[in-house]
Amino acid sequence: MKSFIKNKFFLILTVFLLLGPLCSLPALAEDPSPDYSQKQNWLALAGAPNKEVDVFWVYPTVYQGRPLVAAIDDPQMREAAMRTLTTQASVFADAANIFAPMYRQVQMAVLKMSVQDQEKYLDIGYKDIEKAFDYYLKNLNQGRPLILAGHSQGSDQLSKLIKKRLNDPVLRSKLVAAYIIGWSITRQDLENHPYMQICASDRDTGCIITYNCVAAGKQKAAPTILPGAVVVNPLSWNPDGAAIAADQNLGAAIFADNGKMNMEPGFTGAQAVEGGLVVSPKDASNLTSMPFGPGVYHNYDYALFYQNLKVNLEHRIKAYLSRGK
Repeated sequence: MKSFIKNKFFLILTVFLLLGPLCSLPALAEDPSPDYSQKQNWLALAGAPNKEVDVFWVYPTVYQGRPLVAAIDDPQMREAAMRTLTTQASVFADAANIFAPMYRQVQMAVLKMSVQDQEKYLDIGYKDIEKAFDYYLKNLNQGRPLILAGHSQGSDQLSKLIKKRLNDPVLRSKLVAAYIIGWSITRQDLENHPYMQICASDRDTGCIITYNCVAAGKQKAAPTILPGAVVVNPLSWNPDGAAIAADQNLGAAIFADNGKMNMEPGFTGAQAVEGGLVVSPKDASNLTSMPFGPGVYHNYDYALFYQNLKVNLEHRIKAYLSRGK
């Protein structure tokens, strides 16, 4: 069997977590905020949208440069981010128009700083995302319903956007769903922001899907699983904690080296346990990109449930569009 795509770029944290900051705390980036009226500041920009729904995609950490904050036009970051469109974000490509901004990511060593210092740097990328989102709403959306989707750091930044902006009932009414995958939405988040709702069925809309894949007992080894994390099982589409058998898995995405994708139905079941989505792949030897250690399947959060995500997306969009009829 061809191996799962081994793309080390789909991480918010990498083995750099084992390192301390590479230097003393420097000044924050002086680069000007990106102008999102310029096409080059977008990774994907649907020029002639032909779908009824949009997806606003925020890619995970891909930047590997030495400066602590990437330039918006960093060629390595763009090339690596582009790969997320043909792997993770391809889940959405058949059903939605994809809009994906470039943003200034941090160097991984930032994540060993104090929380206060981390946020100073991460806030640079967040401000870019919020600015891109505002430009998108004003100039590109044209009244269509929208999906928010990301992975890892992208999902972390989207969670901040949701907390800050989803209290607007007009914006909330446009949301089909938010895919905050590879990061945590916690019970405390839901208490602090009651307008945030977790999806509880396969056709709920205006709600959040969130999970982090691990083997049994590896929840504490996954740095993306925060205390009080809520889990939506992508085989049942609810957070009730029931174990769902592998025969409900419509297909895990297997990518060949040439980029072609095959499906492996029944590859793993899933159960929400202690903040993680516990999986048991039938052939874990193919899951080799695990810098957090064996059993932390962060890189495969989308891949393991690719076909379920894709099929359910169509159901969820249909449910949203039927509300006004």
